[in-house]
Amino acid sequence: MSPDALLAAEHRRTLLRQITHLLALPAQHQKRYVDAVIARYAAWVQLMPASEAHHHAGLGGMLDHGLEVAAKALQIRRGHVLPPGAAPERIVHEADVWTYAVLAAALVHDMAKPVVDQVITLYAEDGRRLGPWEPWHGPIPDRPDAAWYAVRYRRDRRHKLHEPVAPLVAHWVLPACSLTWIARHGDLFAMWTAAIHGDMEQAGPLGQMLLQADRESVARNLGGTSPDRLPTAAKGLHEKLATALRHLLDQEHLPLNRNGAAGWLTGDDLWLVSKRTADALREQLRQEGHTGVPSSNDRIFDVLQEHGILVPNGERAIWKATVAGDDWSHDLTLIRFPVSRVWADPECRPDEFRGTVSVHSHTGSTADDAKTEATSHATETSAAAEGVTGSQVVNDIGGCEGVTPRSGTEHKTQSISHASHTPQNDREPACPSHSDNAATAKGEQTLSAPTADSDSGHSLPDDNGEAFLAWLRNELAEGHLAINEPYARVHVVDAGLLLLSPGIFRDFYQATGRDWNNAQKRFLKMRLHQKNPRNDTNIHHYIAERDRHTGYLKGILVPDPEPILGAWRPEPNRYLRPSLE
Repeated sequence: MSPDALLAAEHRRTLLRQITHLLALPAQHQKRYVDAVIARYAAWVQLMPASEAHHHAGLGGMLDHGLEVAAKALQIRRGHVLPPGAAPERIVHEADVWTYAVLAAALVHDMAKPVVDQVITLYAEDGRRLGPWEPWHGPIPDRPDAAWYAVRYRRDRRHKLHEPVAPLVAHWVLPACSLTWIARHGDLFAMWTAAIHGDMEQAGPLGQMLLQADRESVARNLGGTSPDRLPTAAKGLHEKLATALRHLLDQEHLPLNRNGAAGWLTGDDLWLVSKRTADALREQLRQEGHTGVPSSNDRIFDVLQEHGILVPNGERAIWKATVAGDDWSHDLTLIRFPVSRVWADPECRPDEFRGTVSVHSHTGSTADDAKTEATSHATETSAAAEGVTGSQVVNDIGGCEGVTPRSGTEHKTQSISHASHTPQNDREPACPSHSDNAATAKGEQTLSAPTADSDSGHSLPDDNGEAFLAWLRNELAEGHLAINEPYARVHVVDAGLLLLSPGIFRDFYQATGRDWNNAQKRFLKMRLHQKNPRNDTNIHHYIAERDRHTGYLKGILVPDPEPILGAWRPEPNRYLRPSLE
């Protein structure tokens, strides 16, 4: 389609009027630097979707998203004095180019998605297949023999590869005059290139504006509530949950088909660890700006079950099964989804699990089953009662203190309140912090003792330090404790293995009933750890950072992980670095 035809829709005309008003450029500059650029952007993205199963996934999604981000980012720009810290004369002189750079970044930041995430096949007017579109040679309208195109998503696409690729194709949208204008201003050009690369730490205020505008566009499209309270499209909770699930699977926030994964695909069924999945869905919806997200896992399961999105086990959502691979097996509490409800296109489905998922024969709804299912949600329910909303940086920072769902052992714990992990109340905190010590007193008062002095059926030594080591080794080996993941207590770092403390010892208490304080002391007596040379204490401090988010972790450092991990040694968590404080 031509740019004029693509931009003729009334909602797009409204966005164009907003952009023109917010830029407020002279008519000749508007035509050369804005109208021409937006027309080139429309020609480039055509009616391609912005994602496969998340935001703006329909026809024209990429075009709508780009225009929405541009309009919102320009609106946010009005509240910033740019360049930062410059003299008033310079601020006035450079106002237009900084505003224009916001528009240019908004249009370019996602334009490489069709290049790396999608395969576009071109067809002639008579339906004859012409082959794939090669974006390196220019937009689709540059192929005069092409009249139609089909879009499919690559199965092997790499998450966020479009960000570093965007500068390679930016010239197809931004003409030389646009790039020349921005490049004349060194500090602006540095921030602008960082922004379109996805390096928001270096992009300064430009990156902040782009991130905020992008989030608001996503929230509106998914039916979330934007901070500016603009009206949004009504969308049922089951649709929001289904969309969030597809996104979490697509971005591998719920990994599949391995030891310690969140789920396994067998035949026509997708089996997901129940609590881990519900927690991830709840956090995803909150990050997208949705309100009214259920605090009860049971309610989430009920909604999915009512709309046929998951397969019930009689009248219940929960299935108990043994998941087994080549040299491992776990008894887990799972929820079951028809694969067709998650991936409509068979070509987009992941490979099948090369192990087995064996459903336990007992499926009756006895009192013990009811108690087991209820207590599997105890952590989340009691946390909600305390006003806890869960880790706020779960998807942005790959290593911040939080609660790791331990599917194989969660049924052994009675009512537990994780008040010791209370995050900030803001939905999007700029700087989450580690608050274990500050909440210790409150957290200990609300913990209830577990019912057994063993975990996953393994007996433990009498000494609390040795018992903790045996419990930790077993939990990691069986995949009940995550490593290097959001919510994880255990992280591999360059210097060894970081055990977040005292959180990991409290988890030990919750699973076994043993005195966590004594277990920590006895473990330190084993001298497997390394003291902090800066202050001669047992605690090491780390910084977790990604994009513009920063978190602070503290824990015990074990330089030789072999007594805990054996021969298994995951790669270090790339988001963690030692704190110099």
